[in-house]
Amino acid sequence: MLSPARLSACLLALALCACQPPQRIQASYHCEDQILFRFDRRTQTVEIARGDERFQGYMDEKGLLTWPKPLAGKSLPDSFYISRKTPDQMKLYGGFAGTGKVCALDPA
Repeated sequence: MLSPARLSACLLALALCACQPPQRIQASYHCEDQILFRFDRRTQTVEIARGDERFQGYMDEKGLLTWPKPLAGKSLPDSFYISRKTPDQMKLYGGFAGTGKVCALDPA
């Protein structure tokens, strides 16, 4: 049987978890300069559309991006980050994104 203190701690932990929005499995973001960024956590794939060009790569669970070798000279971003505080925004880092390019979640 749970003690009252342990029960209170469990209820507090559940309440705090309920406040956090779940991370998206798939999402699409639009960035400035007409850049589109999509990811799919199930297949661990990403796609960036910049102008008429489309680039497909892979992501890990930390948001690090890997691109196929033929795209090595294209100066593509190497990571992205979605803040739990603002899940409707994402930042791309590295490559043409420089020190951070802010992107907004596309409406569903």
